[in-house]
Amino acid sequence: MLGVSHATSGAALGLAVAGFAPRWVGVEPSAGTVLTFAAVCAGAALLPDLDHPSSMATRRFSVASWLACYLVRPLSGFVYDLTKGRRDTGKGTHRGLTHTVAAAVLIGLAVNFASGRWGTPVLVGTLFVCIALAIKGLDALVPGPPSLVIAGFLTYAVEEFVPGGTAGTAGWLGSAVALGMVVHSVGDAITESGAPLLWPIRIRKRSWYPVGSPRPLRFRTGGRVETWVVAPALTVATFVLAGLVVPGVRPMLLDLQAEVVRLFAGA
Repeated sequence: MLGVSHATSGAALGLAVAGFAPRWVGVEPSAGTVLTFAAVCAGAALLPDLDHPSSMATRRFSVASWLACYLVRPLSGFVYDLTKGRRDTGKGTHRGLTHTVAAAVLIGLAVNFASGRWGTPVLVGTLFVCIALAIKGLDALVPGPPSLVIAGFLTYAVEEFVPGGTAGTAGWLGSAVALGMVVHSVGDAITESGAPLLWPIRIRKRSWYPVGSPRPLRFRTGGRVETWVVAPALTVATFVLAGLVVPGVRPMLLDLQAEVVRLFAGA
């Protein structure tokens, strides 16, 4: 899928998880926590495409992300060659290792371990990278002047205004990153090419079996189905979920609705 579709799918999943999961155990999440979790998911939903040299993630941080891409691609190809089955074909450099559930879980665990070991620098760095990617991915949804300065300001805002600040994200940051990466791979799985979600489980003599939806339901990346059906549906879902789960948003929307009704009634 395209970057904006990945970002909105990550945002929608993040809103759903951060908005509903705490309430199931009797905890009322703050607006800042829900929005931060959703932003991290949205940004992390672009990370798997670091294995493609022209992706949004690879171009976002100039030389730094370009170098990351040219580390990820050969690593993915190496693991592909090392673990491929008899019927696996291709190079495994794109839609390979970073598009698996196993890699997403490992990276999420690595973020949690690193944040526990080194603390604030890892937390701030992860937040900044994910928020900057989220801004880039959602720019097509809400056009504006995206920049790393805005990402820096929002990362600072998390420290100042979210309960617990950046330290308060330590318990869930890795989970948000992993969920974002998984939803990216699921999104790619329903396109024409599929994605090797279940690696290293061997299916039909293939370790990198391209899991996907039934072929009649698959669509082309950037094609009409994604442009006119999938992307708008994800956008609507994101706004609806924001209204449902972010504390303080629903009353504002109801007040706005009442004001609009009053204005039209007066006209």
